Amino acid sequence: MPILFLREISVYKLNSLYIMTIAIILSSQSIFANTEQIHQRIKSLPKELKPEFIDKTPIPNLYTLSNIRGSILIDASGRYLIDGDMIDLENMQNIADYNYQKHYAINPKQLPTANALKEVKGNGKRVLYVFADPDCPACQALQGILEDIDNITIYTFPMGLAHLHPTAIETSKNIWCSKDPVKAWKAYLLDGDKPNKRANSCHQPIDQNMAITKKYRINLTPTIFNSQGHRVVGVPELEGLENFINTVDHE
Repeated sequence: MPILFLREISVYKLNSLYIMTIAIILSSQSIFANTEQIHQRIKSLPKELKPEFIDKTPIPNLYTLSNIRGSILIDASGRYLIDGDMIDLENMQNIADYNYQKHYAINPKQLPTANALKEVKGNGKRVLYVFADPDCPACQALQGILEDIDNITIYTFPMGLAHLHPTAIETSKNIWCSKDPVKAWKAYLLDGDKPNKRANSCHQPIDQNMAITKKYRINLTPTIFNSQGHRVVGVPELEGLENFINTVDHE
């Protein structure tokens, strides 16, 4: 092979490498600039929207803002927030939820189900884990929706957000020590039937559950997990909850 041709190949490779390096540097600077701009913008957001994490998405110049409540989308300018579903049809992933679960999903097999009220409905094949405060209105609403779901095993971990509901922990203990804890739980959340005072009459795990909530950063109720360990905070509509329960990973 002529030396000149070799030199031309070498120069071509060097030029390509140089161009590629410049492109990477510019791209990195652009990403850095974009996230810096987003950081400036989010300073004015209300507390419930301020993120712990800013993640890129497969779409250029589109990012997700995630905190324990959920994820929303934001453009690189930091001007436009997009609150809603954006689906990658190639792998059927919800882009915002995918980034959210990267940070907040858990391994549900590590949950001590002996600390939960267990209700088996129908064939019990599907599984849902619920962390709920009995005095939380949203938890009461969720319980009503759960009544319409069949073929599931529900593990409910009674707890209490004492700063919001001062008697919730005691109520959870009273329910646990009832003759039929699942029935007592549902009677209280759905009908307001207060359990008898039995908090010290049995061994109950409510204090342990409070420690679990700290471990998994469960500071809003209800917080629910499906069999994949995916997290949802709040009360989905029935159809959305069914979809969440049936979720499988598309990795």
